[in-house]
Amino acid sequence: MRSQHEPQVFSAVIKHSQMEGEFLHEMSNNYLINKTSLKDITWENLCIPEMLIYGMRITGFPSLQKETYENWISMNNQTYLLTPFITNPQVTLISEEEFDKLGDKSGYGWSIFYTLSRPGFSQDFSQALIQITAHCPAGPPQYGSLLYLESTGEQWEVKSSYGLYNQ
Repeated sequence: MRSQHEPQVFSAVIKHSQMEGEFLHEMSNNYLINKTSLKDITWENLCIPEMLIYGMRITGFPSLQKETYENWISMNNQTYLLTPFITNPQVTLISEEEFDKLGDKSGYGWSIFYTLSRPGFSQDFSQALIQITAHCPAGPPQYGSLLYLESTGEQWEVKSSYGLYNQ
């Protein structure tokens, strides 16, 4: 069942993040960001309603089920090849070697290189959690976010984003 939802989640994230035509590392990112300067990224700290912390507006994922968070953690204990899950050519999948080489080549300095974790799902596949990072060798954007998605029947939709870092 997971295999039918994973490509749909990746497609929804690619569309939401407007990364069509950009570079995506072909291996999943198993380096999960679980700490920021403000808080540890735990299920308890993610399933919060909107609040102000030190004058910054923080929007959590109030509907996030604990099992979704735990599945996301457990699915990312190692890297996985994303190629079988990216079902249409929305992005250019590149290897680790290409990822490193292109970031150093002139002509690619303003390209954006993305990584994705594998999504975690609730048991009923009604929600998902995934991490995205973006890197531009020439400067901004550099960011990492957690995305909370819900299934709308046949499609997945990004409902909320939790910024992990932004430079």
